[in-house]
Amino acid sequence: MCGFAGQLGRPPGAFAERVGPRLAHRGPDDAGVWQDADACLVHRRLAILDLSPLGHQPMASACGRWQLVFNGEIYNHADLRRQLEAEGHRFRGSGDTEVLLAWLIRRGEGGLGALRGMFAFCLFDTRERRALLARDPHGIKPLYLRYGPGGALAFASELRALLAADSAPAALDRQALERYLATGSVPEPRTLVAGVQRLPSGHAAIWSPGRLEISAWGPLPESLEGSVEDGMTATEATARTRAALEDSVAAHMVSDVPVGLFLSAGLDSASLLALAPRGLHTFTIGFDAAGADGFDESGPAARIARHFGAHHTPLNLTADQAREWLPAFLASQDQPSIDGYNTWCVSRLAREQGLKVALSGLGGDELFGGYPSFRMVPKLARWRGRLGPAGPLAARLLRRLPQGRRARQQRLAGLLEAPASLGRAYGCFRGLFSRAESDRLLAHWGLAAGETGAGAEEPPATDGGPGKVEALDRVAWLEGTRYLRNQLLPDSDVMAMAAGLELRLPLVDAQLQRRLAPIPSALRLAEGKQLLARSVPELPDWFLARPKQGFRFPFQLWLDDPGSPLPLRLPPTPPGIDLDPWYRRWSLMVLQHWLEIHLGLTLCGAADR
Repeated sequence: MCGFAGQLGRPPGAFAERVGPRLAHRGPDDAGVWQDADACLVHRRLAILDLSPLGHQPMASACGRWQLVFNGEIYNHADLRRQLEAEGHRFRGSGDTEVLLAWLIRRGEGGLGALRGMFAFCLFDTRERRALLARDPHGIKPLYLRYGPGGALAFASELRALLAADSAPAALDRQALERYLATGSVPEPRTLVAGVQRLPSGHAAIWSPGRLEISAWGPLPESLEGSVEDGMTATEATARTRAALEDSVAAHMVSDVPVGLFLSAGLDSASLLALAPRGLHTFTIGFDAAGADGFDESGPAARIARHFGAHHTPLNLTADQAREWLPAFLASQDQPSIDGYNTWCVSRLAREQGLKVALSGLGGDELFGGYPSFRMVPKLARWRGRLGPAGPLAARLLRRLPQGRRARQQRLAGLLEAPASLGRAYGCFRGLFSRAESDRLLAHWGLAAGETGAGAEEPPATDGGPGKVEALDRVAWLEGTRYLRNQLLPDSDVMAMAAGLELRLPLVDAQLQRRLAPIPSALRLAEGKQLLARSVPELPDWFLARPKQGFRFPFQLWLDDPGSPLPLRLPPTPPGIDLDPWYRRWSLMVLQHWLEIHLGLTLCGAADR
């Protein structure tokens, strides 16, 4: 787990000096720079595998032709090493970076499908002046690109580092801002900075001077494409799931340093604890505040940790402590998001206890149907479908109700105004501001997309992955391609790395998902994550009988308590925008802060401009 950056097709200049310090938190163990007349590669290392200097990056091939910078982990590097050794290759060290370098030199882009892990990298051919960049299938590891002028390419593990590389002022991407208001995150490949994009998940980029080609290198895993075995029994599905989970947890435990676990009182992280070796160090956040009982999972988490013999470290977070830590959290945001503070806090806790690697149960709700969206989104879609052509009329009536400023009613009105679609129903359920509200906010700030002719971009209305017909499968695809990919994964990476911690996700694993693909959705996505619960019988009855709670922070209490105000400023909003839900206020506050710090842009109302 590391951070890297590069500039190709331009003289290095001060690139390394500008970018390196911005990536230092991602790799406190080592730093390296390679450069020549018109190329520069920068790396910061967090040593997890092969702690010796043989893991130093940028890593050169034995002949010196190729240079590699890499962020992530290749969990099957031992298998790939044996294949390469059988072909005559000899290794110096024991780490995965050296294996990846040799594998890519021999296999090229065609070898990406054999990699199991989370990764982003750049392999530069110094002779041909050609580079291969790629990201893992889920996009667990980030990679930001800026192409041009003159065909040069700059890239980095974090957007902030890429901004530091160029002294020219950055401009706002207004379409990306509109999507942030709709969802609370910026969907890839866009960023809030015009001219900077994320390399999409599961994609590779081929660069040569004056040319950049981006394409998918393999099928994206969220669709769980495969031949569904319609006659599969619950017993067979359980056995298949158990074997796949054991394999994934074992793969994610490979490390030359101790591995911990982020433990909530939920089924996902508890299942990982049950399947992992005993004696794991676990970490939980609790809350010490009046009215926060509904958010506090520290009691059940401590009990399940004791049950499995874990070394457990809790943190009871007060509103005062949350306020004290907030500036450091905001400084860690690579892009604004309504999420991430929980990961920032628990990562800080784990790092203070000496850990450099931790597992997380992230991805279990998407994989096993744990979110309320799996039940509610199909209902919303059916409801909209039954209204048919009467939908727009119903939307107008809904907007005229006395309580029509309510957030949920605005999103429902937006759903009614458009044709029936499961994708739109999902947007209504998961949405932040409705399209009409977003347009009003942008106009109030003088940022209406129409002023530049850009137009406000709607997300694709597709209802799910190719070939899928079951509603539950389509919701799983939507959760994976929108919520998980654009919010949870980017936030988890940047907030864990802010503490210099590698976060591993055994439930976000392409091989695991391929093995579960034949299981019919009625079994895999059964309400209450029944398949996962049956697959881990070690979990005690008292734990399984608990209602789903979720890992949440009491922001509503903190934002509503005048005695403990959070040090953020709410930008001006037009009349009629419902700001009662805490997540709406929070999203606008962090947006305002990020725009001011990184783009020098203050959101002002019409009267203030």
